[in-house]
Amino acid sequence: MLSTGTLKLEVWNPRTIRVIYGNGATEPMPGASLAVNETRPLTPFTVNDGATQLTVTTSQLQAQVDKTSGQLTFLTPGGSLILANVATTPHQLMQATSGPGPYTSIESFTPNVGEQYYGLGEHQQQQPGKLAYSGMTQLLQKNPSESSVPLLLASGGYGILWDNPSVTTFNLGNNIVVQSEIANFIDYYFMVGPKADDVIASYRAITGPAPMFGRWALGYWQSHDHYASQSELLNTAATYRSKQIPIDNIVQDWQYWGSNPWGSHMFGSSYPDPMGMFATLHQTGFHAMLSVWARFASGSANYSALQSAGAFMTPALSDGSTYYYDAFSSGARALYWSQMNSELFSLGVDGWWLDASEPELNANWGEFRNYQTSAGKGATVYNAYPLMHTTAVHDGQRAASSDKRVFILTRSAYAGNQRNAAATWSGDITGDWATFQKQPPGGLNFTLSGIPYWTTDIGGYFLSSLGGVGDAPYTELFERWFQFGGFCPIFRTHGTGTDRDIYAFGPAAQTVLQGVDNLRYRLLPYIYSLSWMVTSQAYTMMRALVFDFASDPMALNIPDEYMFGPALLVNPVTTQGATSRSVYLPGNGTWYDFWTGSTQAGGQTVMAAAPIDHLPLYVPAGSIVPMGPIMQYSTAMPCDPIELRVYPGADGAFTFYEDENDNYDYENGMYATIPFTWNDGTKTLHIGARQGSFSGMLQNRTFNVVFVSPGHGSGAAVSATIDKAVTYTGSAMDVTVP
Repeated sequence: MLSTGTLKLEVWNPRTIRVIYGNGATEPMPGASLAVNETRPLTPFTVNDGATQLTVTTSQLQAQVDKTSGQLTFLTPGGSLILANVATTPHQLMQATSGPGPYTSIESFTPNVGEQYYGLGEHQQQQPGKLAYSGMTQLLQKNPSESSVPLLLASGGYGILWDNPSVTTFNLGNNIVVQSEIANFIDYYFMVGPKADDVIASYRAITGPAPMFGRWALGYWQSHDHYASQSELLNTAATYRSKQIPIDNIVQDWQYWGSNPWGSHMFGSSYPDPMGMFATLHQTGFHAMLSVWARFASGSANYSALQSAGAFMTPALSDGSTYYYDAFSSGARALYWSQMNSELFSLGVDGWWLDASEPELNANWGEFRNYQTSAGKGATVYNAYPLMHTTAVHDGQRAASSDKRVFILTRSAYAGNQRNAAATWSGDITGDWATFQKQPPGGLNFTLSGIPYWTTDIGGYFLSSLGGVGDAPYTELFERWFQFGGFCPIFRTHGTGTDRDIYAFGPAAQTVLQGVDNLRYRLLPYIYSLSWMVTSQAYTMMRALVFDFASDPMALNIPDEYMFGPALLVNPVTTQGATSRSVYLPGNGTWYDFWTGSTQAGGQTVMAAAPIDHLPLYVPAGSIVPMGPIMQYSTAMPCDPIELRVYPGADGAFTFYEDENDNYDYENGMYATIPFTWNDGTKTLHIGARQGSFSGMLQNRTFNVVFVSPGHGSGAAVSATIDKAVTYTGSAMDVTVP
């Protein structure tokens, strides 16, 4: 107990300590967290209770408490400073002046010199040319182009998960000051690295792992606001197949219900056979996602059932009769999914687009504060609606079937969303260059918030003065945005006002766009293996440079370069008319130009060629990249042979992963991995013994090994010359440079 209140520390794992502060002498006991859903495991730790100071020590972290001031200091086990509270008034619970109260909470820290700060969800940055929030104040109050996730990650190798869903401000100026509008207690989790990956792993350890998506979800998505009929959607799909443009997914946006009420889950007359429509798509290798809202207008059986169950938040929307369901109520969530299951999932829908999941309400951003939920006033749970909304669908589908992996696309997110198989897009943005420039740093901060799957509306949702299809300025923007989209976790086109089909832009642009699409499909063995790393190792595939180059100060605030997995440095071209761009090659190793095979030393800025048909890509020495054949959809044929590109110059390793592609058997061990290891000293590639098996697994594989050099094993096409073709039967083998 302190003079001002009571401070409680809980050890959650060797790298994570929970901090709880309450006014008064009573032990602070917060209610159940919405974000943190895991049970606290038993973790060894020691307590040294001195006269003026109490110290809690794990194998990875120390927390020292000054018994007079309450100042907390976090240190390494060896005593090196990580972060400390300010010395005076470090924890404050002040009487709330508005809202349901009782308090406004404030926690203050003294930052380390030169430290950079990331995460906090996805925000359209106000300071162009920066990735980090250092020197900024960031408001966490969701809107249709921003997601608020209260995880702050520092370049110094630590993170803070602030467990309060009310509207919150992170002031990252002279001090780090975190303030929430509504609180009963101060409640947060301090997580130490030293690597960003370690912090993300600790975050997912307490908020839930990210499950695997179906392989199809990592292919190309065609979406449009909106297909107005069954025939229009099916004709679009058929055109892709006839033109042999690789694609896995097509999306039916809103208003398919026609004159039926919003939330009726009924198709209008322009969709005469929805079940047949989905069956036709499946027969041609497509998966289909459907837009489903949390909004219900009067006049349907679904509305009546929810109303009778008391499952609506109140008040109604401005029309006086339309409601959003109460996702904070377990009963309402169960009823919501039951309606989706019987009326939509049963038709063959593969994925769910949960639009307006902030919730949008009347689109007066901030009004949710005054809505009544089963968890209290909206002000107390303001940012958490998308978490509970995706929980309804994820948990419902998992209970209904293990044959089809859950996929959810949601416009908003909160801490824990990753456990619900939810990807997030950057919202309803405009198709212009200034907006495009904001997307890479927005996505990087989102994945630095612990949620691994993110995407954008390629080309922007709204049109701008650049025009649309047929207009050269918009075509250039779309081509560059499409190149960026090909190296996002989810590869998706969407928008209104013009067609955005690959084939709609004319032959020259189609060649550019299909080149990106083909490369995405060639890289699917690599990307699907990354997805397994996300699930099994708490990995992040879209990686700001702080993940892998935290010791390189030049790499810490670059907003438009990132690693896509361990092997690809992606450099989007976000300037109109550009045919080159500067690229900083981080670290001190050797980098290969993906397109030419030429090499450059790390630790320098180079001017990279960027003709309209590709964006600059670099590969660090020691990388091993499995590339498959081009196919029309992700499971159109066995992914064989695999071109195995090895980039000499450093030791390296990569693990190839495969499974049954779209069910949950992998959770029961039905998958296989093949480890690759490159020894640069002996110039030997070791292909390890296969571990595991699954139904339909190829017993024998062909690996076409290519040791990359200038002009050899470069570019997107299948290499014309290979160095060694090996037949792999599951046993370990070595391949040496010829």
